[in-house]
Amino acid sequence: MIMRHIMAKSLAPTDSIRDYMAAQEKKSLLRFLTCGSVDDGKSTLIGRLLSDTKQIFEDQLAALEKDSRKHGTTGDDIDFALLVDGLEA
Repeated sequence: MIMRHIMAKSLAPTDSIRDYMAAQEKKSLLRFLTCGSVDDGKSTLIGRLLSDTKQIFEDQLAALEKDSRKHGTTGDDIDFALLVDGLEA
């Protein structure tokens, strides 16, 4: 009985966690991390997320379509990895 009470108390969220989560809900910036080996699709995933959330300007999309045809890595499809490959911080 005592052990169950101790475990339940240790698993209960603290005020600092609640405060942290409340602060996170108010942020408008999403930090996104992706990990993987070479050719696992990290850049493609990020590029696709940018595209699907309408974060790409029309001129960027036109250039991406042109570059995708030029590189020919995805056949007739858009190579979304080209959006982020080669970028520097």
